[in-house]
Amino acid sequence: MRICSPSSAFVLFALNAQALSCASSGRAINGKSTAGGSSASGTGGPAGSPAAGGSAPNGSSVLPAPPGGGAPPPSGTPGNLTVLDWAGFKAAVSYTFDDTNSSQIQNYAALRALGVRMTFYLITSKTTELDNPVWSQAVQDGHELGNHSRRHVRAGTAADIDAADLDLRQKFGITVWTMASPFGDASYPPLAPSRYLINRGVASGQIAANDNTDPFNIHCYVPPASAAARVFNAEIDAVRSAGRWTTVLVHGFAGGTDGAYQPVALSEFTASVEHAKSLGDVWIDSVVNVGAYWRGQKMFSSLTPAISGGTTTWTWTLPAHFPPGRVLRVKVDGGTLTQAGQPLAWDAHGYYEVALDAGSLTLSP
Repeated sequence: MRICSPSSAFVLFALNAQALSCASSGRAINGKSTAGGSSASGTGGPAGSPAAGGSAPNGSSVLPAPPGGGAPPPSGTPGNLTVLDWAGFKAAVSYTFDDTNSSQIQNYAALRALGVRMTFYLITSKTTELDNPVWSQAVQDGHELGNHSRRHVRAGTAADIDAADLDLRQKFGITVWTMASPFGDASYPPLAPSRYLINRGVASGQIAANDNTDPFNIHCYVPPASAAARVFNAEIDAVRSAGRWTTVLVHGFAGGTDGAYQPVALSEFTASVEHAKSLGDVWIDSVVNVGAYWRGQKMFSSLTPAISGGTTTWTWTLPAHFPPGRVLRVKVDGGTLTQAGQPLAWDAHGYYEVALDAGSLTLSP
């Protein structure tokens, strides 16, 4: 998405003081682990897992570095601010799991070993499964836990969604940022705007940067039962070619005690995730992380900056239910970027870091 025109230097809108405080204490917050500070390469997963294709070891609380690097600081004429789609990657993928399914629990070690952040949408009335310690481990590993209602009925109610939100907050000590509509029922999207940043539906489709997709009924890809890795791969390759975002919805794997809807073989799923990682230019992350970037970019694209002399200032208000510590990446041809009167330091990966929570950015000669 272009605000002015193409350019040559990244700007990373980075963590605010609250998120940095979490990082120094090693706390985990929903959708991201804050232990250990920044990483050059990515998103969630167990400590020591390989980083590839936008994935990263546990402990990263910033966006992964996109391919490339080594760009010199911008030295051209000040101006030409451009937001990078998908944080500088070619496309984005979010793997989501619904229903608190026992096969997800049984196979969590294999999912964890993939080293990418995922989103688990939990039905909180499934108390036996919800009580399994794997979900607390998932939070520690940087995955997102989202709301899939308490009772999982077709006619959604505010009381049911709020009850599930309370269950998740009390049990895991998290803030819930996103939800997923049970059955994709039309009663759920109207409940989302006053509660969450994103609601995932079940309609097939891809999401383009800065498009008009309803954030409270985003598209997904549901693989057929017993889908082979090549079927998953075709979806990933298609979204990569289109330069878009897809959310992949898997209910569970073969086996388990509660009968996952359209189960797939674990080996086929993991092989496809490895394929996505191997591409190197696909951002793999949780719904809250990719969704916050997508919504943040849409917000920024709507701004009209104030221009005074040679100085340009962007001022913004974040969407409701927007998580703290989120980032955007932009290019500029030249000039000095500042926040609160302080010039931003150049990063060796080719960008500046700016706190999105601060609400303003200034470009001057």
